[in-house]
Amino acid sequence: MTNVNSIIEPEYRVNVYLDTNILVDYVEKTFPLLNKSIDFLAQCPFVNLRSSHYVLFEFTEVRKLRLFWEKADPTKSESYEDVRYKMKKTWEYNGKEYDDFKEEIASVVLSEHELIKDNLHLNFDEHVLHEELVYPTNSLCLATKISKEDCLVMVSCMHPDKEVVLDHCLLLTRDSQYYKAYTDNRDDADKIFREKELNTPELVRTEDLRINEQGTHYNLYSDNCRSDIEKYWVWLIMTTLKNNHASQYVGTTYEHGAAEDARKCIYFEMDGANKVLRESSGLYFVFNDLTQRVILSGPFEFWNNQPIKLPHTAPDSPKYSFKMEGLDSILLNKLRENGNSVFYYDI
Repeated sequence: MTNVNSIIEPEYRVNVYLDTNILVDYVEKTFPLLNKSIDFLAQCPFVNLRSSHYVLFEFTEVRKLRLFWEKADPTKSESYEDVRYKMKKTWEYNGKEYDDFKEEIASVVLSEHELIKDNLHLNFDEHVLHEELVYPTNSLCLATKISKEDCLVMVSCMHPDKEVVLDHCLLLTRDSQYYKAYTDNRDDADKIFREKELNTPELVRTEDLRINEQGTHYNLYSDNCRSDIEKYWVWLIMTTLKNNHASQYVGTTYEHGAAEDARKCIYFEMDGANKVLRESSGLYFVFNDLTQRVILSGPFEFWNNQPIKLPHTAPDSPKYSFKMEGLDSILLNKLRENGNSVFYYDI
């Protein structure tokens, strides 16, 4: 059996949570790489974009204030950062009052809610404000320098509903102060999450994205940043899938074989020389561009220079091949490319 599909099983979808500042930046369209990134993630079948009621409330307040500033002073004679606290106290600015624009502002913000839901397939109702968030958020706030608002985001992103806890989540944020507060207090924060029996989200700071620790650097807010940002997200999603399914992860395909018979084979290298290749009823392939997945049913005759019996380990040469009869030539060529991830799949 060969099963090709772009509809991905829930367990192979990576949870990516969008913080308030990310959604504000997205609707304001000031940073092209940010929008390009979020649109890519929204269309990636291996990603679940998430956010919450709390983020929706924060987004509404931020956009309400910013739109009031723009309408009360179209020339922007003073910067938003310089006047936002003063505006928020009285909702008066430049001789104008919020009531002068509230209907127009409400219409814009509500249309932005719909744009986010439609473009990003985002359902704010997946993460509700419920009573089980109160004490973990309170404990996290007391144990760290993280603000109460950011503590609520961290806890709620992992605990969507009373009876629902996520096993993982990538939390995207632009907030450098938030990121620093967490990294400075990582041990204390992780301890609170363990005590509350919650998994800790992985914070991803959008101004400092790197492929591996020393690899290519991206800043979604820089005009001078390289534009091939999809490479970073493919790397991050693939890495997260490998970590989430570590016990099922086999390795990565590589392109090999010029002879006619060799071109009919699929080649992969195990990730780690001491890994043992074992029996499974199927193999699950994630395409290197994250467009689709393929499940191939066994049994397989694996070769490592010669036919092997399973289980098998080859520390000095953990490279294997197998031939799958009846595959469409386009699909076979795709499976023979470099960089497809391979997982055991027990059907």
